Amino acid sequence: MSKRYWILAVAVMGLGLSACQQNEAAEEEEVAVTIEEPAEDAENDGAVSVEEPEEEADEFLEHYQSLLDQSIREYEADQLDAAAGTLSLLLENDLEEYPELREEAEGLLEEIKEIQAQKAAEVAEAQTEESRYKEERQSALYSDDYFNATGQSMEEASDEELDVWFAQKAEAEEESDEAEHEWTKEEAENYAFDQLMLHENLAFEKYIYFVNQAEQDWVNIEVREPVEQDGVAWSNMIGIYRFNVSTNELQKLDTVTGQYSSLP
Repeated sequence: MSKRYWILAVAVMGLGLSACQQNEAAEEEEVAVTIEEPAEDAENDGAVSVEEPEEEADEFLEHYQSLLDQSIREYEADQLDAAAGTLSLLLENDLEEYPELREEAEGLLEEIKEIQAQKAAEVAEAQTEESRYKEERQSALYSDDYFNATGQSMEEASDEELDVWFAQKAEAEEESDEAEHEWTKEEAENYAFDQLMLHENLAFEKYIYFVNQAEQDWVNIEVREPVEQDGVAWSNMIGIYRFNVSTNELQKLDTVTGQYSSLP
């Protein structure tokens, strides 16, 4: 073979080797490319795991539990009428989906009622005659006012003593109305009462109310629930409120701490 043809053969072989090397490099690059697949969950037989959104908080349960906690706090502070009133408000709701909470609330209310019935029977036995101020004697607001004015317990006062005190109270209120105020006492009390009914959505006919304008802008409202059991009667505290007729601010009393807090 001549030298020229030998060189050509070598060149051809070189081109073939070069082509093979390029193909091998291309195959190596193809092998290097990987595709990430979703992770499989071994416990779910190869199913792709997807994070589930967290369940929303049960707002109804939170509200009902807060009422139950409040009643327990009032019960432990010996505020039996306030605890029973809070439980009464709680049990007005449909608690079918919360049987354990309902059972606890009903059990505590029955326990409180037994104590209240015993105390009411003792009070009834001590009274020799029926008082004309049966409902007023149950009012915490009137009791405080009477004690501050006389230094005497309203429960121990006779009807004649209460006649004098209520007469003096009415006379003082009339003198106050004669002064120049933006609101008369009657107007302020009526307006505050209407606003309470709108805000709290209370069952009007179910409760008894004591409304009194204690200060120029503030009207106090006490809401109680009459109860009768075993032939004796008493009332539970649903709430003590005060309403500012100038700012439209409604507050409720915490009977345990003695502090008012604004309602939204």
